[in-house]
Amino acid sequence: MREYLIKSTELIKWLDKEINGLELPTDTRTRLVAGCFDIVLEHQKAIILLALNNIYGSAYSLLRPLFETYIRGLWLFRCATKNEISQFQKGKINKQFWELIVDIEKIEGYHEGVLSKSKNSSWSAMNDFTHGGINQVSRRNKENTIEPNYDNKEVLEIINFTNSIAILAALEISFMTNEKQFSTELAGKMKDLGRWGIKP
Repeated sequence: MREYLIKSTELIKWLDKEINGLELPTDTRTRLVAGCFDIVLEHQKAIILLALNNIYGSAYSLLRPLFETYIRGLWLFRCATKNEISQFQKGKINKQFWELIVDIEKIEGYHEGVLSKSKNSSWSAMNDFTHGGINQVSRRNKENTIEPNYDNKEVLEIINFTNSIAILAALEISFMTNEKQFSTELAGKMKDLGRWGIKP
């Protein structure tokens, strides 16, 4: 577990180094999208930091905003019309979360349905962890005490998911900046996750 988390902090440092200083277009869409992906990367840092300090409940609670913000950024980048961009600036998206994923998966490169599968298999649990439901509360119980009781294998899966989403967000940043070498290196980083012991 500790080794996995150390590798995660190394990934965070590498992403920061590679992304810092990249020049983005200054149009409204790009600035909004970049803001979303920057939040994703910050959530990744927070989840890893919390896990390093054995604060797993709070780490778990950030999984939904991590995933949700990634999907929102991806949709704004790949799918949103100019009118929808304007609506988003006013705090509105007239679509349900699942509809954003449907829109994204109509695009070439996203047809495999990986995002919808992740949503369908994990969304209920993510909501539960964020809002203090039974999935979260049950992990505060041991036989004779009330304290964190999170399975190590599950924690590793959560960290792996977090790192995967962060790499995917960085990949979209590389597309926005047309940094082909960075894109290639990110693809390698995604493959590396599988060699850490748990497949992405």
